[in-house]
Amino acid sequence: MIYCSRCGTQNEDNNYKCIKCEALLHEPLGDRIPRMVEEYVPDYLVWSILTTLFCCLPVGIVAIVFSAQVNTKVKVGDIAGARDSSKKAKMWCWISVASWAVFVVIGIVAVMVGTIFN
Repeated sequence: MIYCSRCGTQNEDNNYKCIKCEALLHEPLGDRIPRMVEEYVPDYLVWSILTTLFCCLPVGIVAIVFSAQVNTKVKVGDIAGARDSSKKAKMWCWISVASWAVFVVIGIVAVMVGTIFN
């Protein structure tokens, strides 16, 4: 199934125009391989969920919000917006991992200092 990048309508694979808005889905089939209009943009949703569960909850939720926006923006044809949301989702995932690492280091230092002064 192919989704129209303009209106989001689901179309058959052999359609080259959208059944609703008649936007071009790919070049007409002939002896050539079709060129798909929809572009892949990574959404980092799995990574966002994992960093939310295992690293830093508040920062991970921000990553999930941006991840959820990616596919919606691709379906409506906003590729630039989808790339921006993808970039922000990845950035917030890294911030979540870094926050976790900082808390682990602080915890290790606190334990070491506690054992030294006891």
